[in-house]
Amino acid sequence: MRLPLIATLLLAGQAVASEPHVHLYRPGIHPESAKAGVTMQYFGGPVLSAVKVEVVFWGPSVAPATVAGISGFLGALANSTYVDQLAQYATNLTGVNGHAGTNQTIGRGSVIGTVAITPVNKSTTLTDAAVRGELLHQIATGKLPQRDPNTLYMVYFPAGTTIKLGSSSSCVQFGAYHEATPGKVGKSNLFYGVMPDCGGGFVSQTVVSSHEFAEAVSDAIPTPGSNPAYPQAWNDAAGNEIGDLCEASDATLTTPARSYRVQEIFTNSTNACAAGNFSSP
Repeated sequence: MRLPLIATLLLAGQAVASEPHVHLYRPGIHPESAKAGVTMQYFGGPVLSAVKVEVVFWGPSVAPATVAGISGFLGALANSTYVDQLAQYATNLTGVNGHAGTNQTIGRGSVIGTVAITPVNKSTTLTDAAVRGELLHQIATGKLPQRDPNTLYMVYFPAGTTIKLGSSSSCVQFGAYHEATPGKVGKSNLFYGVMPDCGGGFVSQTVVSSHEFAEAVSDAIPTPGSNPAYPQAWNDAAGNEIGDLCEASDATLTTPARSYRVQEIFTNSTNACAAGNFSSP
């Protein structure tokens, strides 16, 4: 999730000033069902039709369990029935705002690489602009692959690194988010997920990662506010992405080697949070 949700949010019963479209940090909150009658609508923007995930570790101190397992998880997720359900969010239609669609279909993807970068920025308190600037620097110097319309950089941080979004802080008001560089839709966009370490171990990372992954694929360029508009892709009328209505509702992704916990996502085909097991070969 990235920069919509600028309506007031509730965090464990406390009103939080509106900030970017983020995965709320709500430890202990029980599962919520999607609201009756909600429908995801198309607003004319792009999706990631065959996502290519580049896993990025921010320095050498990312949690060992994340380093050991997150690439395998994201590879399984990208090549699974979890992604198959996203096919319903194709863009071969006209948006509800009258904007022409991008004529894309969503299929399975893959992990294309895993890199532990040596950040030039050594601060343990980072703004989104600082994260984005570091990624662009690492791409320009050849440490990360070039951006293109399907590459998603999923960035994992060490415990103790704080990401600031306006007055909000990671692991206090939000748990994670996805973002894209603003501007003209095309090859120049940078798509990325910011994944702080808020505790909870590897299971927490897979759940939050699946949330941001699904939203980045189905709404590649989110925009500010609770009134969605181009270049957003799929949101409901209040600016919620497909993970927002299903936060804290988990499911299982099964592979031949092991099972993972993932977050359910909202599907128009069921008018509910997708439930049950997902599988990856």
